[in-house]
Amino acid sequence: MLSSCLKTLLDFTNLHAASHAVKWASLQFPLQFKDDKAAANLASLVINSSHQKIARFSGYLSLSCLAVMGTIATPAAHADSVLGVELSPAVCKLNPYMGNLRQCIEGNPMTVNFYRVANQFCSNSRYSMSPLQEKITSKVIPDGNIRKNIWQQYGRCSGLSTPNYFRTINSLASQLKLPKELSSGRSYRFASSGFSRQLLSLNPGMKPNSFNFFCQKNSAGQSVLTYINVCYDNNGRFAQCATRSYACPSQFLIDGNY
Repeated sequence: MLSSCLKTLLDFTNLHAASHAVKWASLQFPLQFKDDKAAANLASLVINSSHQKIARFSGYLSLSCLAVMGTIATPAAHADSVLGVELSPAVCKLNPYMGNLRQCIEGNPMTVNFYRVANQFCSNSRYSMSPLQEKITSKVIPDGNIRKNIWQQYGRCSGLSTPNYFRTINSLASQLKLPKELSSGRSYRFASSGFSRQLLSLNPGMKPNSFNFFCQKNSAGQSVLTYINVCYDNNGRFAQCATRSYACPSQFLIDGNY
């Protein structure tokens, strides 16, 4: 997982070189790696990337990739796929350079930021969806350029056609139930265990190890929940995540206010 994420970061840095610089050193993901080599490699990437100019979309996907890399920890049973959920109010507020993305402008409470299927070969299939499916998918992935980037990085390596890949995303996202506090327009402090219990209660069949939380610190040094990764088997049922995350403390803030 680490190598694929590093490749994603490097590919997008090269592909989207532009005039907008992102200060990687200022990103405050409290990632805790048990693998010292992985931590050293990521630190090297962060330092090197701080000297490069990259576009807003590259920064967006890089943040998503950092969230995924927060799962580097104790291996467990294998999950066939992972759906990445961005809690857009918090992410947009904590990362101002993302302010022009559609989910930030339109005030989406939740955005899908990736869907990864394990152990599939990558194809050269091109992104192709009907206008109707584009419209439906825009409800969970509002920005068209981000949809194309997600397809390029994850979709063409899923073993699915473009329509089936995004149809799966729409199906999983529509069935996933999240605590109402995430779209309340207010801020709350939660214990990780309490928030986990809510997820389990709202989603029959979900297991305590079917999801991972990711946090970013705000200007006051408080940890804010920014991403939730949810793991599935190849039948679309909740499954045990292949790794467990240590990217959030026992208590964190939920910020549903733009």
